Amino acid sequence: MRTHSKRGLFLASVCALFGTAQIGSAQTIREINGTDAASIQDTVDLFRADLGDQNSPAPVNNIGGRREINWDGAPDSVSDPNLFPGDFFNADFSPRARGIEFVPTGETTGFQLSATEASGESIEFGFDAGFTTFSPERLFTPIGDTTFDVLFFDPADPSTPALSTGLGVVFTDVEDVDSTSMTFYDAYDNVLLTRSVLPGSNAGLSFLGASFDEAIVARVSIIGGLEAFDSVVMDDFIFGEPVPVSVPEPASVALLSLVGLGGLIIRLRAH
Repeated sequence: MRTHSKRGLFLASVCALFGTAQIGSAQTIREINGTDAASIQDTVDLFRADLGDQNSPAPVNNIGGRREINWDGAPDSVSDPNLFPGDFFNADFSPRARGIEFVPTGETTGFQLSATEASGESIEFGFDAGFTTFSPERLFTPIGDTTFDVLFFDPADPSTPALSTGLGVVFTDVEDVDSTSMTFYDAYDNVLLTRSVLPGSNAGLSFLGASFDEAIVARVSIIGGLEAFDSVVMDDFIFGEPVPVSVPEPASVALLSLVGLGGLIIRLRAH
């Protein structure tokens, strides 16, 4: 129960801060599978257009738009055979100010990025090349299990929770129906959408993205295949500009609540 009880406390604090849950927001789903990057490019670009223009990875708040992670700017020090820190892209400096964190769930123990040919390491998690990339050449995977959560934070303040208008992910080597899925939650842990990723051919690419007409997504739970049976890894993550969650008045109550919420975030990350 490393993360689940902590997440419950985290969500309880969010509810206390922000009042009654509001359900309902129009959604647009983009999904496709294909054999290579070109075969899914148009659908990925439609999803990008749904979210808006790409923002720079700077520690500022933008009105609308999107941010992206393609992993290729990450250094060898956080790539195979080393572990990748889940909070690497939740920093208050460029180019790591993306406002996103990856949190292990279930039996997942951490994350890893594939190496590059130039590094001299085996380029795909200790094995020879076998996965197709969308944007060469690094790929991302959970280790120990296949489940993890995606959380959003203020790009200008990594300690402040944020909401997003949506998330899209490029998956590689999804072969089994219903083995890989994404579940979108609001700040009150209400399910906004659960959808399975379309399976494709061996080593092929699949894309699933969902966007909403307002910044309502607080968390996305991802199941990336079946451990030891269907190895699924990920490439690009594309998401709506994280919007810091506003705190209602009175200011004194908000301040006390934020202090408690900050402590819960710290404890969540520590376990």
